[in-house]
Amino acid sequence: MACCGAVAGCGGASGASTTSSAAPKNAAQVVCADARAAARSQLGRAVSLTFRDRDPANIECLLRGSGTRLDLMAQQSSRAWEQFDTVQVHQEQAYGPSVHHQQAQIPQNVDMPGGQAGWIPAQRMLFATNGTQSKGGSYVTVTVSGRRHGRAEIRLAQAVTLAALKVAPKGPNLTAPS
Repeated sequence: MACCGAVAGCGGASGASTTSSAAPKNAAQVVCADARAAARSQLGRAVSLTFRDRDPANIECLLRGSGTRLDLMAQQSSRAWEQFDTVQVHQEQAYGPSVHHQQAQIPQNVDMPGGQAGWIPAQRMLFATNGTQSKGGSYVTVTVSGRRHGRAEIRLAQAVTLAALKVAPKGPNLTAPS
């Protein structure tokens, strides 16, 4: 688990936008409210919302309901796709066919309309982006804990991630070198 957290941090440092002026100040409210609605529709119960970071470039909120906790992080980044790819590749390199092989640490592809997503079963974390190699976007992670397991937790994380990606601030497009 520490590996992915470190990898996500490395990806974020490799060019994530740190300016929040391009995004509206209420971006965190919109992202987390839409994610909360998606969680509520999956859980069928009320979902509480706690903000951990309201910075439009680095939104983080906790959603709780029906014995389940979701930690949502949405970053705007010109290199959102690279952040996604870095986690994907590092997990496969660290835990793939080797002495340290751990199948539960290998990301599984998850359908994400308008983007790419992977699920790391051992971490119960979905990571996704709507950025491309040339266009900035959002990089989102949703970590699940509590009662939900298996396909139900993946569907829940997928719904919350999709809701966040639709409204999260996107990083600027990459510019061609001069």
